[in-house]
Amino acid sequence: GSMNSNIARRTQFFGMMRCIGASRQQVIRFVRLEALNWCKTAVPVGVIMGTLVSWGICGALRYGVGGEFATTPVFKVSPVGLVSGVVVGMVTVLLAAQSPAKRAAKVSPMSAVSGNSENTSSVRHAVKTAFGKIDCALGIHHAVASKKSWCLMTASFALTIILFLSFSVVMDMARLLMPSLSVTSADIALASYSNEMILDRDLVDQIREINGVANAYGSSYMGNIPTTSSREGIDHINIVSYDDTLLDYAKGSIAQGTLDEVYGDSNKVATVFNKNSSLKVGDTIQIAGTEVEISCALSQGLFGDDLIVICSQETFDRLMGKKKYGLIGVQLGKDATDQTVAQIRNLENDDIVITDQRESNRTNNATYWASRIVCYGFLAIIGIITLFNIINSISMSVSARTKQYGAMRAVGMDGRQLSRMISAEAFTYAVSGLIFGCGIGIPLSRFLYTLMITRHFGVAWHLPMVLLVVVIAFVFSSAVAAVHAPTKRIRNMAITDTINEL
Repeated sequence: GSMNSNIARRTQFFGMMRCIGASRQQVIRFVRLEALNWCKTAVPVGVIMGTLVSWGICGALRYGVGGEFATTPVFKVSPVGLVSGVVVGMVTVLLAAQSPAKRAAKVSPMSAVSGNSENTSSVRHAVKTAFGKIDCALGIHHAVASKKSWCLMTASFALTIILFLSFSVVMDMARLLMPSLSVTSADIALASYSNEMILDRDLVDQIREINGVANAYGSSYMGNIPTTSSREGIDHINIVSYDDTLLDYAKGSIAQGTLDEVYGDSNKVATVFNKNSSLKVGDTIQIAGTEVEISCALSQGLFGDDLIVICSQETFDRLMGKKKYGLIGVQLGKDATDQTVAQIRNLENDDIVITDQRESNRTNNATYWASRIVCYGFLAIIGIITLFNIINSISMSVSARTKQYGAMRAVGMDGRQLSRMISAEAFTYAVSGLIFGCGIGIPLSRFLYTLMITRHFGVAWHLPMVLLVVVIAFVFSSAVAAVHAPTKRIRNMAITDTINEL
């Protein structure tokens, strides 16, 4: 795109070369050599910048993320990477120069010298101006006149939108797969060595009173409870209690149904969604002679067992008898100190084991955010390429129609109308790209979400409104940025210069 834009602005120069005897092959060779001359600066800068960015990423992985990246080398130079970068840079430039070089060689000397650098096709009908102003109609006509250019620009925008919507689904799945990212994730966990329920319930209130503790919750668990169900094949379940804190947290993980009726002493329970589970919302289960109904399915839970039933602590006490907690989770605040952890560790004895999960949670979170940054960094690069593409295309279009714009200004078109005409061309590309991108990207996003998330976690797909707002803002911002430089250039040129630029 940059080569095309550069050549389009200097077509008269190549026409003059043809006039003084240069052959088409010499013009092609000249353009190729000029492109290779860019490599003198671009390749070394690219190699140096690439190496520095590589060091930065390796350093962030080693010292920022840690864990499996703790042994990542930082200040290493890859000979294969350097050679590959040089080769890719030169080959890319040579390939990019092919089409512009042939285009410059094909332009006749007379047309180039006269300033008519565009090979326009014969006009069979006037531009339709029934809707909108003439300048906007001309801009739209310029955008759709070249079907190839219009399709390529539309595809460029559409590809960016499709990738953005698709990658967001992958990131949503990665978040669901990491328990440390769940709102119920505990920094410190208290349990018994034998997994028995021996933790006093008052212990949760005591821990909450410790300075630096943000919250704490308790849970009881019993497995292989005999039961009968409205659904065949279920003769036992695993039951777990959630206190009010956990139930509040679980509201953010609702996949199906409602959790409101699970609170307090009720006959409503929840389950964790599992594509292989036989438990569904609406099923009834008889536990200890009492019939309860599943009113909610969660995408995540404290325990991922099949046939899991979640109830409030009051319902658990009525069904299983009042028992102690089997697990207490502690979430530390930002003001937590070593003294906070020491006070919690003082609760440890021969029966209670305390597990500090802060480092593993930090590593998992850092890994997730590192992958997220890399993923969206890749999308940002694609977006920048799209932005440069539309800027170059608009610039090339303006350069190719310089004489036409000069004639329009000569008959009375002012600078504001020229700006509207160029803007209409850019926004035509943007709107068509947005339509095709969303037309393909939204169904693809829904398909991937259903396949990767709904099928395994039960979370239904919803139209990603925030992502769409970001996409629309990016597309139209790109169009605005693309028209700035060409519009400024054409408005600053004298009419005589635009009619016959020598």
